[in-house]
Amino acid sequence: MAVSASAEQQRLLLDLQALDTKLLQLAHKRASAPEIAQVQDLEVELGSIKMRLVAAQTESSDLKLNQLKAEADVDQVVIRTKRDQDRLDSGAVSAPKELESLQHEIATLGKRQAELEDVELEIMQNLENAQNAVSQLQSNETETTQKLAAATQARDDVFADIDFEVKSLTTQRTEISGSLPVDLIAMYEKIRSDHGGIGAAMIQRRTCQGCNIAIDAQELDKIRGLPADAIVRCDECRRILVRTAESGL
Repeated sequence: MAVSASAEQQRLLLDLQALDTKLLQLAHKRASAPEIAQVQDLEVELGSIKMRLVAAQTESSDLKLNQLKAEADVDQVVIRTKRDQDRLDSGAVSAPKELESLQHEIATLGKRQAELEDVELEIMQNLENAQNAVSQLQSNETETTQKLAAATQARDDVFADIDFEVKSLTTQRTEISGSLPVDLIAMYEKIRSDHGGIGAAMIQRRTCQGCNIAIDAQELDKIRGLPADAIVRCDECRRILVRTAESGL
């Protein structure tokens, strides 16, 4: 059985289509909101900072252990040098050969101490650099976390506004669709699904507003002869054509 609907019901299809078009626009707006990209970029940035912070903290910790070891190595040489020097100063060593050996050892320990102190100094410098890097990254982490919180709130505010409007439009849509024949809605939904979200369009100045193609004279004559409750379809895009006072029929 052919689908039919009163002229008023067909005009309500245009209201329904307007709501559906707006809902599609809102869905696109929600999906492409710049706030989404801002949040994603900040999440990536924060993740990178956290990874670099862990690496810097690990390096700082390792260098701290290396510094303690270097200090211990220097202390051992200092203790051994003092012991030898005290022995030398005490006069307990008098044999020339033993005396020469002791003096040689003290000289060797002095060189070793200088080498170890250079190593210690380098470690200390590297440790200072690592600690500065940790401090900077911690500062960056705090700043980026604050930016992310603000961006997330801004995104959620945009979503809330869109969702509120969607809820209002959906309520209106439900009211309109509930007042129309089930078979008409089924036809409209099928066409809308197959044709980019547009299931019904007005004939305006003898042109289908769905595909913006002028309707030829023969087809217009045919449409003029149809009863008001007949459902008209565009020959080009197959959308439901709604006749109004602006149709030019």
